[in-house]
Amino acid sequence: MFEKITYQNKTLIPFIKPFVLFFTIISSGYFAYNAYHLEKFYKKYFKTINSVYSVSRRFSSFYNNTDTRLISKGQQYFNGVSVVINHTSEVKNLSKGINLLRDQLDQLTDNNIWTIAVFDNPATHAHFDPARTQYLESYKNYEKNSVIKRIIDKEGLGETYSYFYGCNMKMTEKYVEDGSNQAIRTLYYPIYNNRKLDALLAIDIKNNILNDALENYNNKYKTVLYSNPSKYDFSIKKLLPCSNQDPFYVGVNLYNILKYSLIPALSLTFFIYWLTEKIKTRKFSLQRDLMTHFYRRDYYEKKLHAQKGFCLLIIDIDHFKSINDTYGHEVGDEVIRKLAERLGRCIRQSDIAIRWGGEEFILSFTSMTKEQLKLKAEKIRHVVQVSPIHNITVNISIGGTVSDTLSFSEAYKVSDDALYQSKHNGRNQSTIV
Repeated sequence: MFEKITYQNKTLIPFIKPFVLFFTIISSGYFAYNAYHLEKFYKKYFKTINSVYSVSRRFSSFYNNTDTRLISKGQQYFNGVSVVINHTSEVKNLSKGINLLRDQLDQLTDNNIWTIAVFDNPATHAHFDPARTQYLESYKNYEKNSVIKRIIDKEGLGETYSYFYGCNMKMTEKYVEDGSNQAIRTLYYPIYNNRKLDALLAIDIKNNILNDALENYNNKYKTVLYSNPSKYDFSIKKLLPCSNQDPFYVGVNLYNILKYSLIPALSLTFFIYWLTEKIKTRKFSLQRDLMTHFYRRDYYEKKLHAQKGFCLLIIDIDHFKSINDTYGHEVGDEVIRKLAERLGRCIRQSDIAIRWGGEEFILSFTSMTKEQLKLKAEKIRHVVQVSPIHNITVNISIGGTVSDTLSFSEAYKVSDDALYQSKHNGRNQSTIV
């Protein structure tokens, strides 16, 4: 099949192959990027939790060094902190320290601190920030030491003062608080002095802390990490520091990896496809005549001059000037286009077709004898004249030569002389010498 039609064949295959390649590369790269950041996020989140622990531990220093005041039974407020007293007693001035603790913890947890409470031992009074209804209702029913005993025993926080290494505080599993339906974890920190439990610091942390941290991290680094991944996703599952239940469980969302890789892969594919087509179009316009899709003379002539040995035909349309004068140049152009199509059907893909001039063409063949070239010339002439073009009978004259020794200039002169002979003898014929 003639070479010129290959430029016009457009299929999806040239688009699909690079898309699959780019999609695979981008999705694989994006997965690796997320897997890398999953480890970074895990370390960053655990560092945040450890910072929460460190800040909370410093509260014991404030507690041990603050003054006390006598406060009557009831509920009173100091600097926004509610103090509930079951029996008139000396109560530590903790409101300033609780406010400072909240400020630091809010910065660390992105404002995910739900409640800070301090229970004194014996449990005759407690501090709450804020004094939520659920806490107040529960505290009314506490007996002396009941708060301390229940929590200390349940969480295994007895005698933590003896710990040289390890956790002297406890992060609970996630649970939903009655009444508020808020999912929280509670951090318990017992404050001991001289082996005596003086108070228990309880910090309720909203379970949103993880999702908020993930959202902020994803927004910053354009990742798709998420909590509680499926078993098919790449994930990290570890217990939080000072916790033995309900582990930290975060992974890479494989569905989102594919979803977010789709647009870049399509965009890159479209760009490469567009750029390739532009290059092809540019290359085509430099090499090919846009009307006939034959090679341009200014492109191919230098190749012919570098060649030795030819099977050459020069073809000229008979009385073409009369066609232009009679029917107009648009019809003349259409005659040239249709003629080129017919010539193209008569040659092999390895043969060379050149638009040499306005209505003149050169066909260069390989491996032909003189007799074969004569048959080819007659076949071409017959195909052209067998049916009209735009109701116009179109004839051509042909001249050609076969030589193993002539240069192009010499072969062209011989063929051109043969073409002149065809025209001189009445046109619509071929002459091969």
